[in-house]
Amino acid sequence: MEEMWSHPSVSKEWSKSGEKRGNVRFSHDKEKRPYLSRVELRAVAEIIINKYFSARGIKPAVLCGIAEIVCRRYVNGVGQRVGVMGIDYPTAGWLQKELGYKAYRVESVEELRRPFESLYFGAAYLAWLSHYEGRERSPQFVVQAYLSGPQNAANVPEEETGPNWLKFLEALSHYCEGDDDFKKELGFCTIL
Repeated sequence: MEEMWSHPSVSKEWSKSGEKRGNVRFSHDKEKRPYLSRVELRAVAEIIINKYFSARGIKPAVLCGIAEIVCRRYVNGVGQRVGVMGIDYPTAGWLQKELGYKAYRVESVEELRRPFESLYFGAAYLAWLSHYEGRERSPQFVVQAYLSGPQNAANVPEEETGPNWLKFLEALSHYCEGDDDFKKELGFCTIL
């Protein structure tokens, strides 16, 4: 929580909304479902990337863009997708046990409803997908694979973008304001 308060954008947003240190709550929609604001999501993504994935080249905006389209920033997830990043329990367990991502423990699906855990395992899955089958993959492949599985993405020609890629680019635009180099790189072209 202290890391969130130390983030200038979050501190400003929380102070403006009357939150007090040590007593912060999630925002809720009309149906009382908890969600992260874009500022909060960006801060959690930056903290996770800086702590655990800085050498992997993953951009916080990419995690945020995927969270927008997968679970619309809802803390508990949407439908079958669990948590902000929509990572299922078996995948998180595999990332932890088989690939060694152990900064956060995942002993039940409930851990994946915590934003830091969800973004951690989402970033780990992105890192794995970016080198699926031992070769560097395009941003389009990585996004498609995250959304529908790497086997399904492998059947789509990499030059085809499709609706998922366009949704991702739209969501991503909320998180890379002021980062003109990143926008150019995407072609609007490397995410990872």
